[in-house]
Amino acid sequence: MSRCWLEISRSRIRANIDMIRSRIPDDAEIIAVVKANAYGLGIGNILPVLLDYGIHHFAVATLEEAIELRSRSVEDPILVMGGCLEGEELDFQKYDLTASVFSSESVPKQGIRVELEVDTGMTRLGIPWNRVSGFVKDHELHLEGVYSQFASADADPGFSRLQLKRFEEATADLPCPRHMCSTPALAFPEAYLDRARVGLALYGIGSPSIQGELQPAVTWKTRVLAVNEVPAGRVIGYGGTFSTQHGSRIAVLPVGYADGFSRALSNCGRVLVGDRLAPVVGRVSMDFTTVDVTELPVQVGDPVTLMDADSASPIGPHELARLHDTIAYEVLTSIGSRVRRVVVD
Repeated sequence: MSRCWLEISRSRIRANIDMIRSRIPDDAEIIAVVKANAYGLGIGNILPVLLDYGIHHFAVATLEEAIELRSRSVEDPILVMGGCLEGEELDFQKYDLTASVFSSESVPKQGIRVELEVDTGMTRLGIPWNRVSGFVKDHELHLEGVYSQFASADADPGFSRLQLKRFEEATADLPCPRHMCSTPALAFPEAYLDRARVGLALYGIGSPSIQGELQPAVTWKTRVLAVNEVPAGRVIGYGGTFSTQHGSRIAVLPVGYADGFSRALSNCGRVLVGDRLAPVVGRVSMDFTTVDVTELPVQVGDPVTLMDADSASPIGPHELARLHDTIAYEVLTSIGSRVRRVVVD
């Protein structure tokens, strides 16, 4: 019996792929971004679902992630967005990988497929948009594709349109596929171009403008480990940050910050027991979390939901991110290796 696990819905991932395909042009490809172990969900769990449903283009951050895909019999194009570092050239050739080029120093030797990253305003990696033509000529690049990154597609439509205008002008004469659409930019039809490069949207988590069209595919669960009858005036947990005001029933959950249930949820997070919310009381520790179940008929072994798949839920991924003062991407990728990943229908 698992103490703590993620349920990943295969049917909901497929529904999200269908939604993305319904938005982008018929001849446009989906690039599945599966970096960071498929955003923490486990590449071995996610990859079969994507391949079975017709995804044939992938993007990762590092060479090691790309080799992992090849080891799982992926024969489709793989873009390594972190580029080909010195000493990696032979592996890029051996595994037939595509390297992102974002500076003169990142141009690999001949025989390696390349895509060009253009900096249109992210100011991180990429060739400045007003130098693209000269850069391609100077380095005699034969490009498999060209792409850019939106800085604030879900928050600043004006700047996003400026970035897209810069990208289109910079790449108008390049005879290769172009992609700029990301998960937040799915609400921005002008950005669809030739490919849609999406990650978190596959799992039903997107920006507010498209969240209603997605089906959240990930639920995080645990079970009640113990239930304690606690008298009034007792402190609970490290640091004594919570004390009972009356006789209480406190449930102990076998999950903590080592599993990705953040310490930031101490005394402010909530979990779902059955169909009712229970507040986190005391500090979240490395391995255990305590919740107040005084008003609930809870027993040892009862299931508890830590993150709900319902996007409107008070313990959905965006609400957890708000309590963490972060974003849903970090919530997912922070879930630890002790948490079992289970694919369900």
